Amino acid sequence: MLVSCHASPGSLPVVAAAPDWVSTLPATHETLSAVLAAFSAEEQSQAWNAARADALRGYLADLARCGPMSRPELFPSNEAALAYLVDAHIARTLALGHAGRLSKLGVDGLRQEPVAIDGRTSSLRGLMEELARRAPWEPRLALFLNAGWRGGPPFPPSAVEGRSLEWQLTLQAERCGKSSGFWTLDAPARRLGVSAYTELMWGLPPAQPARTRRLLDLVPPPDAIREAVFAACGASLQRCVVVLTPVDTGRLFTPPESDY
Repeated sequence: MLVSCHASPGSLPVVAAAPDWVSTLPATHETLSAVLAAFSAEEQSQAWNAARADALRGYLADLARCGPMSRPELFPSNEAALAYLVDAHIARTLALGHAGRLSKLGVDGLRQEPVAIDGRTSSLRGLMEELARRAPWEPRLALFLNAGWRGGPPFPPSAVEGRSLEWQLTLQAERCGKSSGFWTLDAPARRLGVSAYTELMWGLPPAQPARTRRLLDLVPPPDAIREAVFAACGASLQRCVVVLTPVDTGRLFTPPESDY
């Protein structure tokens, strides 16, 4: 569970992470990690159940009570605050996406839904904007912030931790770059496609092809595709037209109208 608002800064609980992270990442957000591990290992229709919904409600209650603004002593580094906000976005996305009362809303509507975070009211959109303000030159954070689109980035297999944030950012970017449809190349037509989700990523050059050239380094495709891109498009991509590949904006989660 998230560190209690009543705990001292030195009283972190000993918790478990997703099975394949245990040896390297002693996560302190075991509830969220357990839910994410289930989504990584099981069919999504089976990963969400009443027990996990109840467990996540307790985790969300902790997120609502305190955070880096209300209890800065519990978040001694900027990385710790960023990890808190990322985990809050992921947890709230899971809860909103499975809320029966919101089953008729599209993802854009879910992004505007008010949520309690750190003793205040925010939203998924607000959390993304806060992350962009706190880390304006770290666009890879946006790859954790799929608000529930079917075509958005995959959820990470475990909660994010401040002490391993850089490592987790690298792994998440690699997972996204290798996911189906994130990068496409029509070499004969010299057309390079990149997911339209990247329009939500901040801290990148505003103009093409420089923007996509930076993305090739930050969110790398498989080596074979990367080599083919440079062969067809040149080192700075000047020989190709860059196009945005549409994202499936349908809901990833389709709950029944009754909640757990």
